[in-house]
Amino acid sequence: MAEDKKCSNTLIIKSLFVFFSMFIVLGLSSSVKAEVEMNIGLLRQPSTVTTAVPEYLRAADNDGEAGAMRAIGDANGTGKFLGQKYTLNSQTSDDINTLIATATSWYQHGTRFYLTDLNTAELTKLRQSLPDDAVLLNYGNADDALRESLCLPNTLHTGVSYAMRADAIGQWLRLRRLNTVFLVAGPNAADQASLAAVKATLKKFNHRVVDEKVWNFDTDLRRTASQELPLFTQAKNYDVVWVVDESNSFGQHLPFNTWLPRPVIGSHGMRSDGWHYAIEQWGAIQLQNRFKKDFERPMTAKDFAAWVAIRTLNEAVTTLNTAEVKDVQRFVLSDRFQLAAYKGRKLTYRTWNGQLRQPVPLFYSQALVATAPFEGFLHPRNELDTLGFDQAQSQCRLYPTF
Repeated sequence: MAEDKKCSNTLIIKSLFVFFSMFIVLGLSSSVKAEVEMNIGLLRQPSTVTTAVPEYLRAADNDGEAGAMRAIGDANGTGKFLGQKYTLNSQTSDDINTLIATATSWYQHGTRFYLTDLNTAELTKLRQSLPDDAVLLNYGNADDALRESLCLPNTLHTGVSYAMRADAIGQWLRLRRLNTVFLVAGPNAADQASLAAVKATLKKFNHRVVDEKVWNFDTDLRRTASQELPLFTQAKNYDVVWVVDESNSFGQHLPFNTWLPRPVIGSHGMRSDGWHYAIEQWGAIQLQNRFKKDFERPMTAKDFAAWVAIRTLNEAVTTLNTAEVKDVQRFVLSDRFQLAAYKGRKLTYRTWNGQLRQPVPLFYSQALVATAPFEGFLHPRNELDTLGFDQAQSQCRLYPTF
């Protein structure tokens, strides 16, 4: 009995010794790490929709911003154990001068990293208004010009471009041997920018356009789609209808209303984008559930792109234990950087134009169809560069610039 008591006391003493040893080690390690704070700004324009767009297709008021908020929560969750703190300040306005004034004020108070969701002209104005050591992370603008010819310095792009979206579908069409296309596009600027990418993809993969039409009618199709759209899509033969309608003005009515019973792809029907709520593999269901619990809606592609932007900075700070701009940017654009982002492979940035390499999912409203790039589409360095502008196709040679 005395022997058991003695053993018990010995175990207690050993356990206390181990506990206090761990406490001292953890205390010493935390005291060694410097406190790192990163202030991040988010600048965005409010989304605009026409009255013809149904409520269920309109973007949420916090589209994109919610993804950044979720990522800040994730970063601070681990950051508190590493002596790191992340703060997000947001400004939404349709006046670029207001956004520039806000960004300048933030810069004067130490902010060096800015998430943006602005049109191309206003993103350019913002870039020109801020000093060179301010880094922009564009999560909301898919314009190919930003990746191909309009090469803004110290600007990263976390959302997929029009060309990446189009190439993902173009590869799928080639894989399925669907080579003839009926092309329908809307008339606005975003439609025309996306349409240019689609035409480049069709040429790249040797698909043939049977007919091309522009939908420029101010018609409410909710009652007349079954009468008007079959006549509008009348042609001799085609394998698919590729619709380009970035504003949801008419494209949602095309599936099952075409002249020939053919798949609808593009901005409606089977779509491609950076993210979709049907993605659940590779642990993505955990992110989806956390986001839905916070915001009571599914995570969108714009939310994901903003989340990735914050995660990019978080990954750099966690690895380097510094928020210095030069160190962070050089690391992000180096071979050392790899970001795990629930897409089945590590993501990296293209050093020539700042575009995030990433697989592009193809999906419809209820399920994931496939993920590009597909087997057989080869590249000498990285098969993800078969989506969008490769180095030889881009005029940009941006990094490092300071």
